[in-house]
Amino acid sequence: MITVQLFGSPLVLRNHQPVVLSRRRSRALLYYLAAHTQPVRREQVLILLWPDHERSSAQQLLRSTLYTVRQVLGDALVADDEHLALTATVDLRTLQAVLADPHATVQMLTSALPTHAVEVLAGFDLPDSEPFQSWLTGVREQAQVLVGRGWLRLARLYEQRSDLAAALHALDVALSIDPLQEDVQRDAMRLAYLNGDRVGAIRRFEQFRDLLDQELGVSPMRETQALYDAIITDTLPGTSAPVRLSAVSLNGVLPFIGRDTELSLLQTEAQPGRLLLIEGVPGIGKTRLAEEFLARCGGLVLSGSARELEQNLPYHPIRTALAAFVARPEWPALHSRLLLAPIWWHELGRLVPDLALPPTTPPDEARLWEAIARFLNELARQRPVYLLIDDLQWADTSTLGLLGYLLRRSTDVALTVIATTRPPEPRSTLAHLIRVLIREERLVRVVLERLAPAAILTIARQLSPTFAHPLADWLERNAEGNPYIVSELVRYARIAGWLTPNGMVDLSAFSAQSVVPQSVYHLIEARLSRLSGAARRVLDAAVVVGRDFAFTVVTKVAALSEEATLDALDELLAARLVLPLSDGRFRFDHPLTMEVVYRNLGELRHRMLHRRVGEALEALYRDRIDEVAGQIVFHFTEGGWPERAAGYALRAAERAAALAAWPEAAEFYLKALDGVLPTQRSTVLRKLGYARLYAGAAGLATEAFREAMGVALTPHEAVVARLALAHALIPQGRYADVITLVSQIDPDIDPRQRAEALFLWGTALSLEGADLGAATERLMMAEAVLRACPTAEAAALAQVSFELGNIAAQQGDLTTAIARYEMAQQVADEAGDSALTWRVLARNNQAYHRLLLGEITAAESLITAALSLAEEGGLLSVMPYLLSTAGEVALAQGDLETATARFQQGLALATQFSIPERVAGITANLGLVALQHGDTTCAVHYLSTALAQADTLGARHLGAQIRVWLAPLLPPTEARIRLAEAQAIAEAGGRQRLLAAIAQVRAALSNQATVPR
Repeated sequence: MITVQLFGSPLVLRNHQPVVLSRRRSRALLYYLAAHTQPVRREQVLILLWPDHERSSAQQLLRSTLYTVRQVLGDALVADDEHLALTATVDLRTLQAVLADPHATVQMLTSALPTHAVEVLAGFDLPDSEPFQSWLTGVREQAQVLVGRGWLRLARLYEQRSDLAAALHALDVALSIDPLQEDVQRDAMRLAYLNGDRVGAIRRFEQFRDLLDQELGVSPMRETQALYDAIITDTLPGTSAPVRLSAVSLNGVLPFIGRDTELSLLQTEAQPGRLLLIEGVPGIGKTRLAEEFLARCGGLVLSGSARELEQNLPYHPIRTALAAFVARPEWPALHSRLLLAPIWWHELGRLVPDLALPPTTPPDEARLWEAIARFLNELARQRPVYLLIDDLQWADTSTLGLLGYLLRRSTDVALTVIATTRPPEPRSTLAHLIRVLIREERLVRVVLERLAPAAILTIARQLSPTFAHPLADWLERNAEGNPYIVSELVRYARIAGWLTPNGMVDLSAFSAQSVVPQSVYHLIEARLSRLSGAARRVLDAAVVVGRDFAFTVVTKVAALSEEATLDALDELLAARLVLPLSDGRFRFDHPLTMEVVYRNLGELRHRMLHRRVGEALEALYRDRIDEVAGQIVFHFTEGGWPERAAGYALRAAERAAALAAWPEAAEFYLKALDGVLPTQRSTVLRKLGYARLYAGAAGLATEAFREAMGVALTPHEAVVARLALAHALIPQGRYADVITLVSQIDPDIDPRQRAEALFLWGTALSLEGADLGAATERLMMAEAVLRACPTAEAAALAQVSFELGNIAAQQGDLTTAIARYEMAQQVADEAGDSALTWRVLARNNQAYHRLLLGEITAAESLITAALSLAEEGGLLSVMPYLLSTAGEVALAQGDLETATARFQQGLALATQFSIPERVAGITANLGLVALQHGDTTCAVHYLSTALAQADTLGARHLGAQIRVWLAPLLPPTEARIRLAEAQAIAEAGGRQRLLAAIAQVRAALSNQATVPR
């Protein structure tokens, strides 16, 4: 028989004799299994004990450790291919079982509880394993909660026996674990007084009053103050029971009236590819209208809400909508019918791990968006799908970007997107999305106005048929048509007794205007004033947590026992100030309730509560801290602890980056700088720079990279930051600055960094276009350095060869260009998925340049293969290039319809993914299609727009090519100017093929000029 003692210093007995495991990790494994009542997965143990080892190495170490433990414990250690378990008598397990028994006796509790508040596994740790240390901290805190709960139950049993001294001792042990539980402090004061220690009871109150002020910035509840007053005046009765304040329960909601026009508009305008946006002030009925619309639609509804306190969490409303959907009973049957490739399931796993394991590939925003779009579109092929995002004004930037993408990708399936919002701020991200959707004719705005008097009268008739008119007049006068205020007034009237369930009304009360609160805020405050102190304490804690809140969190923040919190929540539920959700969670009835509660918190109280929420999340989610890191950052920041928030900001930034949510990642990295060590600062600044760069903010990225260079503590850090800065400058067209930066790097640095510097140098020269010979020289030097490395990176070699092909193509040497692309393809193909981008792009560029040589069949084969590879690998960001080439192949084949479709698809993606060079190139291609259709006016428009875009970007080769296409369509003088500009660019770069094209156009224009009219 194996017995394990986890409370205090750990002890293991076999047949009542102590046994010893000499290796610390063997003991850690034993203790971990002992703390679990159910078998644990081997994978969990590998991560817990050997987090820094390769999986194969960790598996071998686990096998060795299991052998050692089995030598000591024998068959008590149970192991199979998937799980591990320990068959033993464990004190922690025994306590859990006793507490789960509603009939547990004094004897059962006293034998199961430790004699005093004692730490689990005291004196034991595993400092070189952060996951184990995190688990250990969590299990210690959970055990403390269990012990406190046990002593409270024991105190009640002792009091029932009239053993007041024993009951008071039990309460004192519970309070030593958490002294802020006000209801328990109140019981201890009462028992001390009843046990003859009046002075001790008074002292307890004074000490607790000081503790509350220090920790929470609040005074004792009125129930506690009343008890103290009774003790002081010796008027406390011999027994006392908690006083429960009753609340009037108003079940149900007002009838849905007065929105027929808006509902009809939603039903008429609901089409794929459109956003139905319901706008209005708080309380106007936006969510109710959306719910009524969805109730009439049928189909599959996915619903998520953006929250003010969670707007920095990437994809929060989408994540919650998907997670809730896949938890439904019908999901397994639906899942089996969805035809999605594994790559898209794994990508969805980034957001909802229950769907699939997240991929190991680097995060890519385009691929994640496409995965979500394909998932919803595939669902919509099974049944009509409705996606609701409530309170869109609080949505994060990444969610808003995804929403726009989703609308463009769902025009041919039964997917309807609906959202509610308050009037957006003029310069907000939401306002920008609205402008874009209006321009694209993808938005239906339903602006809710106040209820008309006729609608108010209809409501009044349903509440009181006999006195409908005076009731309607009263509601109209005080609510001014706001449905939420109407609802609150009805609630107020029922509580006051002015409106009875059978429809009778107190007309004299309705005529006395002064008795009615003057605003919705006062109405809500009137409801709050009737709450008990505990209920108000819970409400204050909950409003700081957020619209949705967990029982465990508010219990810890409110400084109440679990029983007192449950009683308070019952009171709040009865008052319909909060509503029940699942899994021990609750939700405020309306954002306006939150606003009233929140604004009544003083500044000091506000900060202290935010700190306590942060600490509660730390303690309760320690084993999955990354999930709540962003929320902890918010609460510690609001609590005035930026340095405490910094560590979690770094975690939240990494989590956002793993989702390619770059705007949110950048915000978190910025917050992390408030508390990082000097040795980390350059690295965090560099990560901030990349997040900004990927978010499209190249200018801000430049600032971060420059600062990273300035604070670098080692030459290596400085070089890494310098190279990062060079990468950020290229999309800004600052090629001279790139050349200056990389040319100053010491040639004797790490070879891979040297190769990267040379590559950037050559790329800058190539894009600048003034000296393609020098660009080729730098790139060939980079290639030589890479090949000299012991283990050359295939992706880097393929990229260099690819860029050399681009330069050869600009110079008109298509044979050399194609040979270089073939070399890039060969290197990339040998590397496999690690060089997938270059496998695709090398085929694309081969296709384009073979097309220029007239090899249409070969070009078609290559671009088809490139599109297939990109689809399989989910490379959405390169699709604009591939679709551009595919369109040009179709154009060469005379298939103008296919060419137009390909170009339009590519232009939409290039715009969506902010690839301005491809936007210009594909716009020019559409001009060539228009020319084939004989529409010269449209062709000139497209080509002129594309030329302006290319010149703005500094894309000299593209700009010269567009000038050559545009010149024959312009008046002679303007045509000569454009050709002269193109020739200057071509001569500066030695672009022979472009020079030949310019000469050909000049000759054609000259012939036109000499033809007799």
